[in-house]
Amino acid sequence: MKNNPRALAVEALTRVFKNKAYSNIEINNILKNSDLSDADSRLMTNIVYGVIQNKYVLEYQLEPYLKDKKLDLWLDLLLQTAIYQLCYLDKVPAHAILNESTEIAKKKANQGAGNLVNAVLRNFQRHGSRVMPGGDSVYDLSKLYSVPRWLVELFIEQQGLDKTKEILESINQPSSVSIRVNTNKITVPELKEILSKQGFEMHDSKISPVGLVCSSGNLVNTVEFRDGLYTIQDESSMLVAPALDLQPDSRVLDACAAPGGKTTHIASYIKNGAVTALDIHKHKTKLIRDNSQRMGYSDIISTGAVDARKAKDLLNTTFDRILVDAPCSGLGLIRRKPELRYFRQEEDLLNLQRVQLQILDSMVDLLEVNGKLVFSTCTFDEEENEDVVKKFLEKHQNFDLEPVKHDVSMDKSVKDGMLKVLPSDYFTDGFFIATFVRKN
Repeated sequence: MKNNPRALAVEALTRVFKNKAYSNIEINNILKNSDLSDADSRLMTNIVYGVIQNKYVLEYQLEPYLKDKKLDLWLDLLLQTAIYQLCYLDKVPAHAILNESTEIAKKKANQGAGNLVNAVLRNFQRHGSRVMPGGDSVYDLSKLYSVPRWLVELFIEQQGLDKTKEILESINQPSSVSIRVNTNKITVPELKEILSKQGFEMHDSKISPVGLVCSSGNLVNTVEFRDGLYTIQDESSMLVAPALDLQPDSRVLDACAAPGGKTTHIASYIKNGAVTALDIHKHKTKLIRDNSQRMGYSDIISTGAVDARKAKDLLNTTFDRILVDAPCSGLGLIRRKPELRYFRQEEDLLNLQRVQLQILDSMVDLLEVNGKLVFSTCTFDEEENEDVVKKFLEKHQNFDLEPVKHDVSMDKSVKDGMLKVLPSDYFTDGFFIATFVRKN
């Protein structure tokens, strides 16, 4: 099975849904230990992401043939991979999908499992696809876009129906790869030309002057990446460092820093200041150090394995700039991490809000008077964003909200001084940024 892309897709999906694992990590782990050709690697990856993004659609198509049968997870996912291929991959012959799916079931279990898969798929072929719900009800939108109902309800409540439909249509489209150019080593046009000559279709970011975007391709395996001329980073997160209004001598605390993309961006503004980068997990501080070494900022960045909620008790210095890129639901990342929609629960949002406020509370005495504290998340949910800002300001009267420093091109994304990017706005991750200033 090590050279069978369909069997390996089922293996990856089983790991994702059994262990609540990230799909990109499981795909990479399996590919490292497989003997797949490039074409088969692409097929496996396509199947894994396709099933995750369209899970409710695939279950809806299988429903008439399974009734209330309770299947093992792997067998259920095997059937979903087959339906995905039959419905979405025009160039794959149907007989190959049926035969291979049946064989995988027989090898993984027994003849009975193979017979079940064969019968279900032949039945599906005979009757064709069911017409999907097409209305604007929460049920219809949940089924059509494979997003849990509670999330659809939340989006509609916060964003309205039309904006919700834009978001839902956007998140199931293939994501692009974006990079942040290390402008202390090379200019954006120079790097764009170099990578274009290597066959990457590069275009300028719409929202960051140091960003480039590529529709596809492995941008980690280049000499330029190894030499620190750029790093992989979503465009919307490139807005964070500029929001800090950094000076060459700024002393910055990056409180939740791993893997270090924003940390190195912050360091790119600094000449004779310093950046202290913390992460709760010791092994992740190595990622920050590796990134700072590769990008050429190891003399500016120092790291520490510290729970940001306890930072005020462990650090004996103050800073003029602090970044809290807080733990969050990650709802803004669903395009790149589609499994997140199934793993998040409604109660997670308030639990995360509590953690975010604890971290912000721990930063209060570490920030100097007139210093700036930037709070950011990769979600667009109000409970983790605007509500956190409101509660922080109510508790800490010596802080004011300052309008987020941003480029004029982002004006339409700023409301009440806070910047929010929806996944459908610029085809980036969803993101939120707010800036606080300490008055006394």
